[in-house]
Amino acid sequence: MRFAGKWQRLFLLAVVAAASVLPAPARAAADAGLVLEAIQVLDAEYVEQALVDRVRLLNAALEGITAALGTAGVPARFAVIAPGTAPAEAERIFRAAFAAALTAAAGKVSARELAYAAITALTASLNDSHTGFLTPEQYRERIARQRQQAGFAGVGMVLLPKDGRFYVWQVIPRSPAERLDVRPFDRIVRVNGTPTGGLTAEQVVSLIRGPAGSTVTVTFERPGHPVPLIRTIIRAPIVVPPLFAARMVEPRVAYVYLYEFTQGSGREMRAALQRLLGEGMRALVLDLRSNVGGFLHELREAVSLIVPRGLPIYQQVTSRGTEVVYTERSPVLPAGIPLVVLVNEGTASAAELLAAAVVEHQRGTLVGVKTAGAVEASTLFELSDGSALSVTIRRLASGKGRRLEGTGVTPDVVLDLTSEDFLRGRDVQLARAVEIARERVARPAAPPPAPVPTR
Repeated sequence: MRFAGKWQRLFLLAVVAAASVLPAPARAAADAGLVLEAIQVLDAEYVEQALVDRVRLLNAALEGITAALGTAGVPARFAVIAPGTAPAEAERIFRAAFAAALTAAAGKVSARELAYAAITALTASLNDSHTGFLTPEQYRERIARQRQQAGFAGVGMVLLPKDGRFYVWQVIPRSPAERLDVRPFDRIVRVNGTPTGGLTAEQVVSLIRGPAGSTVTVTFERPGHPVPLIRTIIRAPIVVPPLFAARMVEPRVAYVYLYEFTQGSGREMRAALQRLLGEGMRALVLDLRSNVGGFLHELREAVSLIVPRGLPIYQQVTSRGTEVVYTERSPVLPAGIPLVVLVNEGTASAAELLAAAVVEHQRGTLVGVKTAGAVEASTLFELSDGSALSVTIRRLASGKGRRLEGTGVTPDVVLDLTSEDFLRGRDVQLARAVEIARERVARPAAPPPAPVPTR
């Protein structure tokens, strides 16, 4: 899970622009006490305790409150809590400031909004890709997606803003959008009659959002199509599968789009590879673009399908030392089958570790642009009002010990998608990956490098 970085230009409309289909239980109020509860969670669970300075975090929280008031047109300034202030006194000062902020807001900003702004700001001050705040709705949706359940309602499109325009990046399989033939690279020009030009991605999302059973009318421009396409889509509960595609794209070249490492993704990928081998696969293009990661045990399963047994996948570092995680079984993909992996700035976390394993063990070729550089291990902690914190509990590195947080993985073939590519509907990254795979199939096979287990 990533909370900062340029790859956030991708928005899953089925998720972000969604009405939850899960009931919300009664919870405690969100107020100053919730902010202090969040700090207590960080104090107990965060991987680097030295960074959890209560006074510094409370001052960051006050900055978040100030920003929330400013957005609502309420001017406010709060005295900085002095370094070294005793914890009890710092909490007293913060509670007083929170009460003053709520009074100043005069109904323009709620206690819940102030508390959430404070927690968002204090977690952001840690500058950690995997530590951040989730609202109750986001938390319920996240849990549902991890379990491959429909925890939200939407239309089933992945939105990508590019140079002031909004495009469909992917269509979720078996979604309402797919049933109405919405396609990648379709440009969203109107939503319920409102032009999208000049809007932010969040504003476009808010126009498309709505409860299951309701409708939204979206006007698309499609490359090569002379007139706009108008689609009235009935929103529905959405299940996001880990695999968006697994098919032969040429007689000997297969394509697999692994979108997330959710529960069961390794099992589904194994079944897909076995089926494609039976259909004549002699080269594989594995698409990890905009894959934001997921469960580490599913990453382990996926890498074990394509990398020889006994090789390091990743390292995890805690206060107790470093543990190296290895592939544990013989791969499904034979060593002689060429592998090309697609990555972009939305490839994050576990997906980056898979890409790094492919590079470090010379198993294939990476095509695209540098990945997100968001690689840590985190877990979710529910707060008393039903919101949650994602907290980094372990530092991660590649199998050979390279830290990817903040640096990412640079592909062998650097190739970006331009505005012209989107306007013309050309996925030049995928085309280049398929071309490389085709060339490798045609080339006389060279013996693969012998695996060198490191344990």
